[in-house]
Amino acid sequence: SCALEIAQQEKESGMHFDWLVMGTGSTGTQAGLVAGFQACGREMPVMGVSVRQPRERQVAAVHKLTNATLEKLGYPILAPSSIHVDDGYVGEGYGIPADSTLEAISLTARSEGILLDPVYSAKGMAGLIGLVKQGFFKPTDNVLFLHTGGATALFAYEETLLASQSSS
Repeated sequence: SCALEIAQQEKESGMHFDWLVMGTGSTGTQAGLVAGFQACGREMPVMGVSVRQPRERQVAAVHKLTNATLEKLGYPILAPSSIHVDDGYVGEGYGIPADSTLEAISLTARSEGILLDPVYSAKGMAGLIGLVKQGFFKPTDNVLFLHTGGATALFAYEETLLASQSSS
């Protein structure tokens, strides 16, 4: 449904996205988007920024669920090369904010007024920022970031967030 909504909004607005970037953990959202874009005929690569495990394991897990979804819906399965994952922002592990996570929270809150959670969305945003800095995207690419919620988790990280602000 999310992939279809994005494709419909692109069509209605005349906007075209070249990439979608998001945090990926249990694989459901990324696999659903990849399968959804395939099912609605919209070829948009989805870059999942892993929040918990190495790239190879995350790609395999997303690929498995994507193809199970596509098979259930009656669509052709995809090759593993269709799954994009960056694992450079996991840090020490799931639910443990890396420095880049804390920087993404602060930057996005200050510059956009958007709150990111330290478990998923902030690691995804850290990945997006890092990919831009590395020149991964072409200068002409339009990149859509998917914020999957979780801002209420910020309260559980109050001490970590305050400490990061006082050290910067």
